[in-house]
Amino acid sequence: MSVLSRVVADRSAILSEIGADAAVRELTGIDPHAQVRLLSETGYTALTLDDGSGPGAGAPELFGFLIELARADPIVAHILRAHYWFVEQIRRFPDGPVRDRWVAEIAAGKVFGNATSERIGSAGSQSFQTELEAVDGGWLLTGTKFYSTGTAFSDYVSVTATVRGGDFDGKVARIVLPVDRDGVTVADDWDGIGQNRTGTGTTTLDRVPVSADDVLAFTDPASTAPVANDGPFLQLYLQALITGILLSVGDDATTLLRSRMRTFDHAPVDSPRHDPVLLGTVGEIDAAAHVARAAVLDAARTIEEAFAPARSGVIDPALFIKASVAAARVKVHVDRVGLRAAADLFDVGGASSASRTTNLDRHWRNIRTVTLHNPTSYKAIALGDLLVNDTPLPANGYF
Repeated sequence: MSVLSRVVADRSAILSEIGADAAVRELTGIDPHAQVRLLSETGYTALTLDDGSGPGAGAPELFGFLIELARADPIVAHILRAHYWFVEQIRRFPDGPVRDRWVAEIAAGKVFGNATSERIGSAGSQSFQTELEAVDGGWLLTGTKFYSTGTAFSDYVSVTATVRGGDFDGKVARIVLPVDRDGVTVADDWDGIGQNRTGTGTTTLDRVPVSADDVLAFTDPASTAPVANDGPFLQLYLQALITGILLSVGDDATTLLRSRMRTFDHAPVDSPRHDPVLLGTVGEIDAAAHVARAAVLDAARTIEEAFAPARSGVIDPALFIKASVAAARVKVHVDRVGLRAAADLFDVGGASSASRTTNLDRHWRNIRTVTLHNPTSYKAIALGDLLVNDTPLPANGYF
């Protein structure tokens, strides 16, 4: 039995358990360590893993699950973004001891975080101030990373650094370290208005000892050789989060209108649940959520068309460009409709829905925070420039 078929049977119960008190956790600031561990222990963190029992889930199946998970709790879903990215990278590794090692760790339920972004330089650049210094018999890793989403909940952290000295001088190294390695400090210090319990914060690396076994790969930042572009996967992941939140907004809108008793003297009808204005708003929220879901899943199929052959070592740049365009289009659309729908929820509930105890503002805050990961306007400009002037999409991680 494959990993995919093994975990699907328990999906509804597990998602219900994760979603049962998600709003309370958000309001009271409780970190979802137990919920992440639940997914790890039940095999969901290995959902996409190819192992001896069969093939893992493809992108459409993964993104379908992520939408459901984000509907239950977008914080938990966001925490695992770097993890599922790491699993996808391991799927593309050739057979051998490196692949075998990490397949075993993933299958055992280990969770992987990230330490890629830095506060300095341009976002998306492959230039890193964090350095891997060559020393006798190995390396020392030193630097500071920010936006280390998920790392505070992880067993391992994947780090990017510039190599200084030795045979790989000037190359970019991808290093995978246990988070409890001497010299690694993870601070959960993200203070955003939304998505603020995702373990997104600062990872400090103070002369961390690194051996050859810790290095996943060395790459040349100036290389023009075809490589599997993970940008579409990472960007569409964020739109899956927003889509799950939108479905939750629809759930709350429906519950609110069914329970609302009072209205205004000048309302069209006496009963809020039969008010055509409010019913129309609920319908628009529902439409926005389900069209977003369809768009994400359609783009996920496009991503799978590029990723499937890449897992066998066949990289088709044209397919990855197609996937990048699909993911960018989804962002431009979903960011806009998502924010509007989350704000429209308050029209359904009226003044009482603004009570802090309802915590309904979390939907808008969470969506707004996710949209800020990279500018929607820049994505739209890039798409327009491609269509009108045949200008290639930017060659960075945001595409």
